[in-house]
Amino acid sequence: MQIYGLLSVGLVILLGLLGGKLSHSVRIPRVTGYMLTGLIFGPSVIGLISTSALESVSLVNDIALGLILFAIGGEIELQHLKSMGRKVIYIALAESLGAFILVMGLSLAITRDWGLSLLLGAISIATAPGVTLLVIREYKARGPLTETLLAVVAINNILCLVMFRVCFAFYNLMEGELFWSVALMLFKELVLSVLIGGAVAAMITFWEQKIDDLSELLLVIIGGLLLAIGLANTIGISYLIICLLIGTITNNLSIMHRLVYAELRQTEMPFYIAFFVLSGASLHLNTLWNLGFLGLAYLLARPLGKYIGSFFVGKKYAMEPKVVNNLGMALLPQAGVAIGLVISVADIYPDLGQNIGAVIFSSVIIYEGVGPFLTEMAVARAGEIHLQE
Repeated sequence: MQIYGLLSVGLVILLGLLGGKLSHSVRIPRVTGYMLTGLIFGPSVIGLISTSALESVSLVNDIALGLILFAIGGEIELQHLKSMGRKVIYIALAESLGAFILVMGLSLAITRDWGLSLLLGAISIATAPGVTLLVIREYKARGPLTETLLAVVAINNILCLVMFRVCFAFYNLMEGELFWSVALMLFKELVLSVLIGGAVAAMITFWEQKIDDLSELLLVIIGGLLLAIGLANTIGISYLIICLLIGTITNNLSIMHRLVYAELRQTEMPFYIAFFVLSGASLHLNTLWNLGFLGLAYLLARPLGKYIGSFFVGKKYAMEPKVVNNLGMALLPQAGVAIGLVISVADIYPDLGQNIGAVIFSSVIIYEGVGPFLTEMAVARAGEIHLQE
């Protein structure tokens, strides 16, 4: 990283820290403060964080998103999922399918474009894992809704990434790509993700058995994540599924994982702050003018689909009322994963990426502005905030 990049990282972290403190003092979620700081000091307003500065610190975004997905994967415990039953899987499937069907159906009715509609539907499944995680940590939320929310967010991001790859493969076929070429690309993406994620998680678990020092294991985890992200970027596949898998597998096989996650929180915070400040800085207010009828349909259909799916399946399986009534509200945030998928489309099909980006980027501004408040409101209504402790 160049000196300019390091200067930008330092500036971003300090500004974000200040913005988080100010927002917390006026009872606004810190994550909202980080993003507002980025928006104010970014190219859209003051311009202190320039577009070239954003490009120079892209590695920080990769590391932060990798850590966020690792932490979300670390919330999935197979034994705990068994105790919760299949209900949490059904509710994740229902809210994901609800968003996918409503967004795809409305997009198709407006544009008559199957490829665009399928990809927008697939992207709509994702819920921002970082926003969810930071709000829960800030308010020390704990209880049935919080546990269900973390599990659902982890599952729906896996579903989003897999569904997006399948829909993108279908779009390639529509564009005249050979079936075997598309099938090989899809196989490479999914199978290599599982292989790399499994291998790195196995290495971490094996290394853990040979050490006595917790700090060494922490370094092994960070090194393993960097190795996985680097391998994925080199091979040309997404690292998002890989980091989720590493967190999930490590969580279920590691003996000291709870102690490690406590230590990791101290290490990852600067990356989280930088990630959300940069996310705010990358939002351009002028994209709101591009919202249009399709963007408005996406903006309304996605949360409606998630709420309907989670509400009715929660009712069907007699989940606790505070989960049924509040889960859909907490699934609104959308940011890093969705933006990453838009970029992956634009790299291959610039025109399609521009059309999808106009919808997603303008929607993200609103989702990220309102989403943290609704997540906080959901856990507060469920009585799961434990700040006094």
